[in-house]
Amino acid sequence: MSNIFLQPNAENFDEFLDYAVKNDYNLEIASFAFAAVLDSNWKEIMKDYKNKLKKFEGRVSLHGAFQDIIIHSRDIKIQNISKERIFQNLLIAKELNAEYIVFHGNFNPLIRHLSYEKNWVEQNAKLWHEAIERYDITILIENVWETSPGIFLNLINAVNSPKLKICFDTGHANIFSEVPLEEWFSCLRDNIAYIHINDNEGKFDNEMVPGDGNINWHEFSDLINKYKINPVYVFEVGSLEKSKRSIQYFRENKICNF
Repeated sequence: MSNIFLQPNAENFDEFLDYAVKNDYNLEIASFAFAAVLDSNWKEIMKDYKNKLKKFEGRVSLHGAFQDIIIHSRDIKIQNISKERIFQNLLIAKELNAEYIVFHGNFNPLIRHLSYEKNWVEQNAKLWHEAIERYDITILIENVWETSPGIFLNLINAVNSPKLKICFDTGHANIFSEVPLEEWFSCLRDNIAYIHINDNEGKFDNEMVPGDGNINWHEFSDLINKYKINPVYVFEVGSLEKSKRSIQYFRENKICNF
């Protein structure tokens, strides 16, 4: 079974689907990550995707809502709408038979108070416990602004379920991490079940093809092997042309045993 996922957008879904079928790849659907879709004809879009995926033999994952989602908010109204979005996504994921669903951690490292970190872990643990009990899906928490991996390990330990894992985003770590790449892998190890692959130059999250930015992909590959991490790889680079170039780069450079 292939461990390569592509991330289509709504405009070129059919093109990505056709390419995935021909190459035995999988799909991470990101169309339902945006409020504009979730507040419009999302049911029609979901039915269309469900119909197109009927004969698809690959694996499916979903990227959940992430914009302004703050489940640890002290404002109960913000907390409730964030939860509403999450369970809306979980329903869609169930309908599409998704194996994974990705949500951002949205931990703000600029708030340097122990009570903030404690509340983040407690509120996240409570919600993900509930989500795991209601839906048979692996939930993945993605790093964005987080400067180090410790907060994710605290959450993993608090939930203590094989259904809660980490989506490690290489581009986000290259911009926001204050610790070496090895610290992420040595800390989280096999809790990293899923990796978003894209490059940048350390300033902007512009989802470059690997090799076009300044991420050291050979170091990345060595660490994956050193800590015996066996994730799926999601090429989150935008277009199909960039996805093809990304996979070619991994193969030509033998990254992660490609």
